[in-house]
Amino acid sequence: MEIHGFIQVYYRGGDPLTKDGYRLRKADLKFSGDVSPNIRWRVGFDAAKVLQLTKTSAPINDTLALLDVALDQRTRILQDAALTWIANPYVALDIGQQIVPLSLEGTISTSKVETIERTMFIVERSRATGLGDVRDIGVSANGTIPQGIEYHVGLFNETGESAGTIDANDQKAFIGRVVYHPVLFPHLSIGGSGGFEGGARLSRRERGGTEVEFKNPLVTLRAETMAARDGDLRRFGWYSLGAVRPTPLLQFVARYDSWDRDRTHETSVFDAYERQVSAGASYFIDGTSAKIAVTIVRQTFPNVNNVTDGTFALIAFQGLW
Repeated sequence: MEIHGFIQVYYRGGDPLTKDGYRLRKADLKFSGDVSPNIRWRVGFDAAKVLQLTKTSAPINDTLALLDVALDQRTRILQDAALTWIANPYVALDIGQQIVPLSLEGTISTSKVETIERTMFIVERSRATGLGDVRDIGVSANGTIPQGIEYHVGLFNETGESAGTIDANDQKAFIGRVVYHPVLFPHLSIGGSGGFEGGARLSRRERGGTEVEFKNPLVTLRAETMAARDGDLRRFGWYSLGAVRPTPLLQFVARYDSWDRDRTHETSVFDAYERQVSAGASYFIDGTSAKIAVTIVRQTFPNVNNVTDGTFALIAFQGLW
């Protein structure tokens, strides 16, 4: 059995929309091992997650009454709980709760993301669910074929909003990601990801994104787009990122991030189009097991007047074992 862990703590200061303070962003503990020569298991927990409640209410005699309160299963600390069957050198099947194959950055572990926070279309989850770095229960096939094609395709209960629960409807979500690694350009990858879940108008889910990345030991250049439909809600985000590593222990990074969380409304912070420009640096301590990072972020809301633009700082410390 193998045991791995990851802790990330950061301080956020200067953001006009958020109170200054420390946040325990991640406290992951992962266990894995072999069931047999071709079957592996893994279970992961994030102890930093905060349990939340789902409330049901209805108007009674001109008063809004609380009818029911239930635990939001998505906020449980259980992350991954899956079995992997290595069928052959080109196919591995994952069965259980796992990260859905949506977006490149959404499938990168937090310890390897160049910035302190992921891109906005993944982080911002005030409406519907995030478009990457989300988990659901299902079965997926993963692998790489000799022609340089990497694939991840799966059938899940939902698109990430039902992790830890049984499916609430008969429809299933098909989600996949395909990436091409050119043989003549080994540091380049080009691909896309998407998902579809049918059903009635308000329960319909659609996802579609593109990705391109050039990465070697000195430089990372990456850009992604992601569009989504959740019932009548339309969302779209994209970002471009560049990172430079002049030494193995030092990294500089910059990112332009664009996110429209509701393409049909521009009234408040909950539906406004947002842009962020970030620049920062990170230093690895004792090899790659721990690092400290600093990022300055300029955020603007160009289409609304009642939301304050601002500049804030993130200072993070993280350790991996």
